[in-house]
Amino acid sequence: MALAAGLALTAACGSGDDGDEGEKSSESSAAQDKNGQEDAGKEGGGEDVPEEPIAEVKNQAGVVLGVMELQRDSGGFVTLNGELENTGDGDYIDTHLWAGSEQGVDKTSLMGATLVDPDGKKRYYALRDTDKRCLCTAGLTILEAGRTVPVYIQFPAPPDETTEVEFQLPTFPPVTVEITE
Repeated sequence: MALAAGLALTAACGSGDDGDEGEKSSESSAAQDKNGQEDAGKEGGGEDVPEEPIAEVKNQAGVVLGVMELQRDSGGFVTLNGELENTGDGDYIDTHLWAGSEQGVDKTSLMGATLVDPDGKKRYYALRDTDKRCLCTAGLTILEAGRTVPVYIQFPAPPDETTEVEFQLPTFPPVTVEITE
């Protein structure tokens, strides 16, 4: 459903090549886990996500971000599927930092994520729907110690000739990721 809505809106709004944040029609959903905490699902990702990460980075608090894939979709966007794992001894409560510092953002989302095309010298921000909600995982308030959460983020697609980009999420170092077709 998110893919169909995104394709329809992409045709109406253009490819987002001008560097502006595109708007797509979709909604992030969060399901309640057995502890009553919101558990963000992978809404925009494919069903055949690899089981092993193609890249991993760790922040200073011991949270590991595993990038499972960065898939180019036919609608003019790329979808990052990954997982966040708290390998630290305590609960990670600074998830609001992952939303970035823009005013009015959902502080439980991964809206602060970016892709950088070093060859094209262009930065891509997480896409938003028509209500300015991030087309990404939301509902992340606390990441309990030992817990792993699947995540996704959609971005405007870099040009077809771009095969590698630098991905960054606040609190994590940047990591180079290959785009798959």
